[in-house]
Amino acid sequence: MGIEFLVKRFMAIRSASLGRYSPADGCIYYLSDITGTYQLWRSCGGRHDIVVPWDRRVGDYVISSKGSLAFASDFDGDEKWAIYVYEGNDVWRIAGEDGSMNLLGAWSPDGKRLAYTSNARNGVDFDLYIYDAVRRESRLVYEGDGMIVPQAWIGDRVVSVKRNSNLDSDILVIDAETGKAENITKHEGEAENTNPVPVDSSRLLYITNHEREFKALSLYDLEKNSSRILFSPEGDVELVDYYEGTVIASVNSMGSSRIYRLRLGTDRAAQILGVYDGNWVVTSIHSEGGVTVLSASSPREGNEVYLLRERVERVTWSPKLGLEENFVEPRHFEYESFDGLRIHGLLYEPSKNRRVKTPYPAVLWLHGGPESQSRPSFNTLQQAMTSLGIGVVAPNFRGSTGYGKTFVHLDDLEKRINAVKDVYYAVKHLTSEGIIDPERLCVMGGSYGGYLTLMSLALYPDTWRCGVEIVGIVNLVTFIRNTSPYRRRYRIPEYGDPDKHADIMLELSPITHAHKIRAPLMVIHGANDPRVPLSEAKQIVETLKEKGVEVRYIELKDEGHGIAKIENRIKVYTEALKFLAEKLLDKREA
Repeated sequence: MGIEFLVKRFMAIRSASLGRYSPADGCIYYLSDITGTYQLWRSCGGRHDIVVPWDRRVGDYVISSKGSLAFASDFDGDEKWAIYVYEGNDVWRIAGEDGSMNLLGAWSPDGKRLAYTSNARNGVDFDLYIYDAVRRESRLVYEGDGMIVPQAWIGDRVVSVKRNSNLDSDILVIDAETGKAENITKHEGEAENTNPVPVDSSRLLYITNHEREFKALSLYDLEKNSSRILFSPEGDVELVDYYEGTVIASVNSMGSSRIYRLRLGTDRAAQILGVYDGNWVVTSIHSEGGVTVLSASSPREGNEVYLLRERVERVTWSPKLGLEENFVEPRHFEYESFDGLRIHGLLYEPSKNRRVKTPYPAVLWLHGGPESQSRPSFNTLQQAMTSLGIGVVAPNFRGSTGYGKTFVHLDDLEKRINAVKDVYYAVKHLTSEGIIDPERLCVMGGSYGGYLTLMSLALYPDTWRCGVEIVGIVNLVTFIRNTSPYRRRYRIPEYGDPDKHADIMLELSPITHAHKIRAPLMVIHGANDPRVPLSEAKQIVETLKEKGVEVRYIELKDEGHGIAKIENRIKVYTEALKFLAEKLLDKREA
């Protein structure tokens, strides 16, 4: 099988996500990329249809009690989300297309008002607007400070999450008429308070790690101005929803999701056994009208939508082109880094159909964030690699989420170099075990993972045959100064302030150590990237070309921070897999 054909087969795999139930028509809605870009679909009586004919990416949507739809869409990956309403076979825009970023909120219980936020005022701060569906006009209600995301209504009040930093947030309750706001999670120190879910007219559930290592489920009483912990498992509570006395919660257990059911008033949560207790990641939960819809990603079934009853029932069956038998489930492994810290990771071994013997060639797959985690979700590129006979190693280096509040801060500012060492020690561990071939290794990552890719190539130049860097950070100083203004305040606590920490940031920047890189490198970047500007890619490409290092550069004019369009994925991933095969496989294997 040629690489081009293999890539086309894997890129023809489709996904379904963000499943929601609408009592208005008894249908299940979801997003699917079956047409080549994510669109809104509906499943009714086993029949699946596109809801709104649309030729751009749909990123989010909400359904009112009356059945009206609001959705968010952007242009060519620029993440400048505009908001539209669809009703009666008509679509109209209510915010955006003026260079602003707009965050979709929730419909009021009566279906007459829609909450959303926009940074149209100054490009930095997000203000709360209420759209009147009867008058078809929006009204500014509250001027915000930083990023505010409206998520639910309690009576005439909008419950929103205010981001203080990427790892610190509060819950605001804002009166939709007066704009008066109350912060119900005021705290000292760092705490994430997220995912507010109304229970009744005076109580709401939310997730918090205030004064604790892991995120727990809490109940807040607005009348008593008090909160109490309901459920505190080993690991982070990551998602929650509620309907008529029943709470459904998802818990991150070493990267995999576990589902729990809690009857409000009993304070006792029971894991729902038999619901994919192995490798899978729940990406959304929606409970309404007595129906619970899950969206989940797993190496066995891909990204799909499910109904949760006594067991899960699949709603969507996205095309897989008969490739399921090739899908590889990861095995979990742990190792000690240079300082004795235990690091968890995932290992995807080459597909059994390839009959590859150990030690085998491998790609070190480095996740972005860094406030993120390599989890056992479905990834088409990883699966394509294993089908070529290349293993994939995904370490959760220090700074990753999912392992507690202390762990996530172990890479801050001057400690960032230790995350690079964690990557190298993953290589040391698996090569000493005779699992991966030390002579045939590539390092690959996107965004922050791209940063780690470049630093690994520079600081451990003898380790790698090649590297693939996607939308990566090259210079921490220029990255902070040139990223979108609304993001800057959230990135400074993680990477540093150029006005205060320029020396440290430059010392920890790949551009400073680029002269040490010897391995061939592929660089991929979208021209519309609002997070890591295109100028980052150009810095490393120009520097390495001047030094005579082999560089293959792919610039995508119609993409942003990642590769959203199917035709671009086919083009780019074909080149990337050819590159990997050329560098890691001998002619017989290729």
